[in-house]
Amino acid sequence: MAKYMLIVGGADLDKRSSGNPAIAPAMLERYVAWIDGMRRSGHYLDSYKLHDQTGRRLTIRGGEVLDGPFIEAKEAVGGVLLIEADNLEEATEIARLCPTLSFQNGYVEVRVVDTGRPGVR
Repeated sequence: MAKYMLIVGGADLDKRSSGNPAIAPAMLERYVAWIDGMRRSGHYLDSYKLHDQTGRRLTIRGGEVLDGPFIEAKEAVGGVLLIEADNLEEATEIARLCPTLSFQNGYVEVRVVDTGRPGVR
């Protein structure tokens, strides 16, 4: 099986979920169910929620360091997941079940993880 990274994001993700006490419990429940399903099917490897609004962004404009990881972006990346799937189509079908698509109006980017280069894991 190949490895795929699912990059989960969208506009104002934190304001729509964790920042809204009415939505946060339902959102957490949906994510837990989605991840549990991937675990049961053997696709899930790992996942990480990114710390809200914390980080640095390096640019090539003079090596300038900006506060915030997405200061110029309209859409925030909320987390990443590492999964295994037989092919890109299967990984895409798994990503289609991500709660951010139906509940937060966000996006999931599916990327192939290149494990074939020497020295790169």
